[in-house]
Amino acid sequence: MDPILPSSSQAAARPQVCHLEWAPPAWLLEVASSDDSLIADLLDVFKTSTETSLEQMRTALVTVDVSRLRVEAHKIKGSAKQVGADALAEVSQTLELASNLTPVSRLGELVDRCQKVFGETQSAMTSYSNDDKAREHTAPLLHRRE
Repeated sequence: MDPILPSSSQAAARPQVCHLEWAPPAWLLEVASSDDSLIADLLDVFKTSTETSLEQMRTALVTVDVSRLRVEAHKIKGSAKQVGADALAEVSQTLELASNLTPVSRLGELVDRCQKVFGETQSAMTSYSNDDKAREHTAPLLHRRE
């Protein structure tokens, strides 16, 4: 049994649907306090670079380029940590470490997990952004009622 990748029974026991919650890290809120677009711009860069890295990882699987796979997992891990996407950072770190110990034929499972968690992270970020916009629109109404 591979120490890094979950066994089939572990994977089956894991819930199929995961609903991540996300909020910008405190440092980012502090830095962006005077610039409403800074967080949105940073998240756009994060999403674009992560999509590119995921594409590169898929290519690396096909070409059996383990070092490229490891580099892209490392990139995602770092950027995910910066924006507070902890679940994605964790899966990316697992993939980065597994690339040293696991046959390439089994790494596709982790790339799939990384892709899935990225999708969930994007949804959580969008949900946060939508909730934040809703608060902005209702805040003036709340102040008028007081």
